Amino acid sequence: MTESRVAAIILLTLFTVACGGFTTVAPTAPSSIPASSVSSVSPALTPAPAHSIGPDVPAGLISNQQVISGSVGPLIPNAAPCYLERYSCERYRFTMDRNGAVEVTLTWEGSERAMLIQLYRAGAGLVHEDLAPRGGPPTIAFRRTDITAMDYELRVVNMEPATTHAFNLTLTTWE
Repeated sequence: MTESRVAAIILLTLFTVACGGFTTVAPTAPSSIPASSVSSVSPALTPAPAHSIGPDVPAGLISNQQVISGSVGPLIPNAAPCYLERYSCERYRFTMDRNGAVEVTLTWEGSERAMLIQLYRAGAGLVHEDLAPRGGPPTIAFRRTDITAMDYELRVVNMEPATTHAFNLTLTTWE
């Protein structure tokens, strides 16, 4: 029994020394990232991780872009809540006449977790739901390339029920 305790202590000591030595190791070069996800970053700031917003759009599709500026405020008494029976939202419908792709970018002023975006098939359920990453800018961006021809609805949800948030929503569709 004494030998197993000694072996355990030796292993723990080696593990602590081995892992402790790597606390000051820094990267020697930037990670390689796809050209489609490169963003401009101020050299004075620590760059946030680059996030790809989705797969490439299939070739041969024609794009259409809409930019919507709006705001979503607190839930008003007697108004139907949009999300979890307690959050208000603004709804935007659009139609895909043919199978294709959709890209959505939502930006706003305020906390990065203040807003949520949802993409619904009208009358058929949730397709995509997204929040901004913690510690990142107040921006949500995603792309879906598996969009079938039908009616859809985007819901911009205010997750801070006591605050009104102005936002910009960019919707790009490819058909």
